[in-house]
Amino acid sequence: MIRVVAHFRPKPGKLEEARRLLLSFTVPTRTEKGCLLYDLHENAADPEDLTFIEEWESDADLDAHGQSVHIQEGRKVIPELMEVVDVRRYRLLG
Repeated sequence: MIRVVAHFRPKPGKLEEARRLLLSFTVPTRTEKGCLLYDLHENAADPEDLTFIEEWESDADLDAHGQSVHIQEGRKVIPELMEVVDVRRYRLLG
């Protein structure tokens, strides 16, 4: 299993647009092959700290997700909305 933690921080004044964009990824992604978990979280102490927590069956499934139409379209607008984009892939050790 592959886990992903994807952290986003919107540019000033872009929180609502950023939130809408990220939330638009959830429904189509959850139907993708190998998607076990795909949830967007907001830090209770800092609403501009947005984080996806994801679980995928395999690297191949996660790689295919990155090539999906909705993610490719989202990547076109992310630079104008986000100040921080930090996506990390993890494997469970034990």
